[in-house]
Amino acid sequence: MTTLITGANRGIGRAMFDACRHRGDAVTGTHRAASTADMLRLDVADPASVAQMARDFGQDHPF
Repeated sequence: MTTLITGANRGIGRAMFDACRHRGDAVTGTHRAASTADMLRLDVADPASVAQMARDFGQDHPF
């Protein structure tokens, strides 16, 4: 299982992301600025961005 945390670049989202990684959990974060191995690009106000993030997440984490 992989945990998906939105807004993982700062604040509470970042703290949750770091805590999951520290425990050794599989975790993927999102934020608006970049896309890396453990962070996906997501702007929750943009439906196209949400759809693209879902496709990107699904490629690495099939349900």
